[in-house]
Amino acid sequence: RDAGDDDNTQIADIDYFISEGNCDAFIISPNSTAAMTDAVERACETGKPVIVFDRGVETDCATTFIHPIGGYAWGLDTAEFLSENLEEGDRVIALRILPGVDVLETRWAAAEQVFEENGIEAEDFFTEADPTRIKQIVTDAINSGEVNGIWMDAGDGAVAAIEAFEDAGVDYPVMTGEDEMSFLRKWEETGMTALAPVYSNFQWRTPLLAVEKIFAGEEVPSEWVLPQTPI
Repeated sequence: RDAGDDDNTQIADIDYFISEGNCDAFIISPNSTAAMTDAVERACETGKPVIVFDRGVETDCATTFIHPIGGYAWGLDTAEFLSENLEEGDRVIALRILPGVDVLETRWAAAEQVFEENGIEAEDFFTEADPTRIKQIVTDAINSGEVNGIWMDAGDGAVAAIEAFEDAGVDYPVMTGEDEMSFLRKWEETGMTALAPVYSNFQWRTPLLAVEKIFAGEEVPSEWVLPQTPI
């Protein structure tokens, strides 16, 4: 089931599979952290293996929680890169998808601290990963003064942010995006100064490996941490 980025739909999906009673295991990528916690706990109460991955929940009842090193590492890598390539007092526009998601909140918390320590003026905006909104936010920021850097808590719409600079006819910023091919191609095309933190696609494969191990009677770690090396 695909909940289409909707908490209520995902809760209903989980409860449907619980009530149906035919599941041998549950693999859940929570849409958001707090909202999904009770539903995940209900899945755990069935006694069947529960694998949570990508985003976490506020319970440790799952058989395993699979995730990369973490949001703090992402926030640290990206903000340090921007700080090293900018000057004290430079202006960074931080593009955040939405509030209340554990990994996104920790990315921003780490980045915000690094920016403050290095005297970088960071302004954050929520975009809901909408390219049109991203482009408008960046355009408005450019129109109100020089923008030296772009920070993103996920790379959705990174190309739209770059296009705002092209449309305005101003220099490209120092930028962090993500490892989507659209951003990597644009980065290569422009030669801009950038960093792509990695939220590895193989993370989506690992829950299936976990199910294989569990059904084979093999042990899996309660927290399965994956590598996360930036490009």
